[in-house]
Amino acid sequence: MSAPLDSADKKILLLAVFLLAFLTFLAVLFSPNNRGASRGYPSSYSAAPDGAKAAYTLLVEMGYGVERWERPPEDLPNSARNIVLIIAGPVIPSSKDDLRRLKQFVAGGGRLLITGVEGAAMIGAKDVVPPPPQQDTWQTFSAEAPSPLTRYAPEISMEAPAYWAHSGAGQIRYYGSDQGATVAVLRDGSGDIIWWGSNSPLTNLGITRASNLALFLNCLGSAPGTRILWDEYFHGVRPGLWHYLSNTPLPWAFLQLLVLAAFLVITYARRSGALRPLPRLPRLSPLEFIETMGALYQRKGAAAGALEIAYARFHFLLARRLGVSSTAPAAQLALRMRERPGWMSPGFAETLEQIESAVKHQQVREPQALTWINELHDFTHKFGLEA
Repeated sequence: MSAPLDSADKKILLLAVFLLAFLTFLAVLFSPNNRGASRGYPSSYSAAPDGAKAAYTLLVEMGYGVERWERPPEDLPNSARNIVLIIAGPVIPSSKDDLRRLKQFVAGGGRLLITGVEGAAMIGAKDVVPPPPQQDTWQTFSAEAPSPLTRYAPEISMEAPAYWAHSGAGQIRYYGSDQGATVAVLRDGSGDIIWWGSNSPLTNLGITRASNLALFLNCLGSAPGTRILWDEYFHGVRPGLWHYLSNTPLPWAFLQLLVLAAFLVITYARRSGALRPLPRLPRLSPLEFIETMGALYQRKGAAAGALEIAYARFHFLLARRLGVSSTAPAAQLALRMRERPGWMSPGFAETLEQIESAVKHQQVREPQALTWINELHDFTHKFGLEA
């Protein structure tokens, strides 16, 4: 059973509902009217009157090698022959690098079909007059020169076109009026640029008007061997979110956050792990202890005492390995060792007896004591008594 809301919670809930309703009312009241005269752009994805899905689908059905281009101009192929790039109604501003790469594409033998005032700015066209605001009338333009571009296209129809008022060097005008050209061609290196004053001849609404379809196909050339790239990059389409983010500082920021998170995890793990007491280190290291003890024995002249300690340890380990009493004399140890093949070494029994006698009478010099201690150490390793 849920607990009832108190008065304060009810007031907060009612206030939230009121604010939601008020914001919804404002959104409906002040939202732009999408049914006005604002024009869209000829995207190959759009089936709206201003879209260009019909033209794109027609090229696919006619056998053209057409594909949508959603990458920046720097990714255009280096070998541009028999490649047509369509930039119809660009809406995203271009950078200097984009313009430089487009120029290289055309100079390398590619063909660029570009439209509108924005397209004219991308190719550096001067004296291009934009159409008057809110003008949506269709106008007809006749072909002015016979050429492959005007074949089967004596007249074309454009909606609110821009005009290229003055022709420059290398410009060939094919359609237009007294105000300027509406279709013009610029030669640049091995390629060419075709500029239209309007997107309308290739839109879903305008492709069937007059000879617009013939003009569009003439600009592309024959289907066999022609590759067509329909640009969507300047319509705002990008390969993906991660492709966009990879060109920003965000990946480095994520890397820094990961490093910070790793440090936090390590810090938390160290603070939240099991508590263990710190090892208590001896005041002297083993080597220092040995040196100290050796100095004491040397100062006292107790070589027999040092030999006794070494012999007692060796005697204990050997007796345990042979299975005899720890108080057994050296002769008994030597007798038991003869019973084991390969254990008895020449002079071993005599060495034990001499050490035992020296320890018993506490009479031995330092050089002799050191020699015997080294021999006991070697016997310990030889018989594997420390294992």
